[in-house]
Amino acid sequence: MELRLSPASLPQRLKSFLRDQGISGTYWKALKAAGALQVNGEIIQRDLLLQPGDRVSWTFLPEPCTLEPEEAPLSILEETELYLAVDKPAGLVTHNAGKERTPALSRRVAWYFQTHHISSAVHPVSRLDRETSGVVLFAKNACLHHMLSRNRLEKTYLALTLGHWEQPAGILDWPIGRRPGSIVERQVDPDGQPARTRYQVLGEKEGLSLVRFQLETGRTHQIRVHMQYLGYPLIGDYLYNPDMTHISRQALHSHRLSFPHPMTGESVEFTAPLPEDMQEVLRVTSSSPASKE
Repeated sequence: MELRLSPASLPQRLKSFLRDQGISGTYWKALKAAGALQVNGEIIQRDLLLQPGDRVSWTFLPEPCTLEPEEAPLSILEETELYLAVDKPAGLVTHNAGKERTPALSRRVAWYFQTHHISSAVHPVSRLDRETSGVVLFAKNACLHHMLSRNRLEKTYLALTLGHWEQPAGILDWPIGRRPGSIVERQVDPDGQPARTRYQVLGEKEGLSLVRFQLETGRTHQIRVHMQYLGYPLIGDYLYNPDMTHISRQALHSHRLSFPHPMTGESVEFTAPLPEDMQEVLRVTSSSPASKE
């Protein structure tokens, strides 16, 4: 990777320059020790004073992968030398907890890295609940993971909800906390953490609505809890609306993920199409006798 100190900048210490880019002190030391850091093409192992226009480049260090690989299909949305964006299917956890060895998206990524000779550990930058489908982003090294974690990810979801919305667009702003007596469930709680969700109803049919949600905060079960509290629960939500009439999982899909590129600052965006099971609900609803009247 290569970065350049702007010609209009003041002289700056190399270590400070890299820290401002999101490179940790630990990684700075590792780069120096490995001889992987260069300034204007010369290997550097000290904290020199950069001058305006200087070029700083480095090679990301290879990492061992400690995950047990799982040979399984992987739906790749985009891949670069820095990151991998994939479309997670419903029913698959993003990452195993502890020593658990159930099927997991991260283990599939480990298999992909192994078979494509990519020397990297698996670094999930974003995560989704088991039953939520859609975009998940992985960094290809610890340095980039740290850099991406400093920036806010813009997340857009699509969901199918029950009921007719009186307001087709707006902001939901209710704090969320843990439900007493449960380690999993959450609820709207005045003493909880701030939680803001923007929404827009995209269409309605026969008591079901397709809604777009944009998260301004990232609380656990944020969309699901807000929908239950508002009275428009997600269909198929086993925790907050256990009615599997239409679909066998919560009808929630991570449709779009965007963030500023850690090197260029330009916007990067990935989009995962609405999955087949949610499309089928919309087709069945649209073709029902009542919908044709």
